[in-house]
Amino acid sequence: MTDSVDDPVDAFDVLGDETRLAILRALADADEPLPFSRLRERAGVRDSGRFSYHLRRLCEYFVRESEEGYELGHAGSRVVAATAAASGDTESQSATADTDECPVCGDEDCGKLFHVHLSPPWRGE
Repeated sequence: MTDSVDDPVDAFDVLGDETRLAILRALADADEPLPFSRLRERAGVRDSGRFSYHLRRLCEYFVRESEEGYELGHAGSRVVAATAAASGDTESQSATADTDECPVCGDEDCGKLFHVHLSPPWRGE
């Protein structure tokens, strides 16, 4: 097994915790980036240290941090849409569905949660 940050097994492992899914849902419901404390409240996590740990794990693949706070990344939006579809929640699914082209491959309606490159594309190998 590889230690690469591009390993999809590692990314899926990050999703294996209900606290992390609660964080993704809270971000999906937000209209703007959320600061740490407001995101922690919305996710329903009392312990700040525990919340920080889970948020850091999500920032590896699914969440972006900016000066304004935290927001879903492209893969995070797709995870929320996929979990909404699996649970039959069509309202959340349509609210989080990405209708623009994929920022990685440029395809409309790209169905991939992850784009993994085994070597940097600029190498041409």
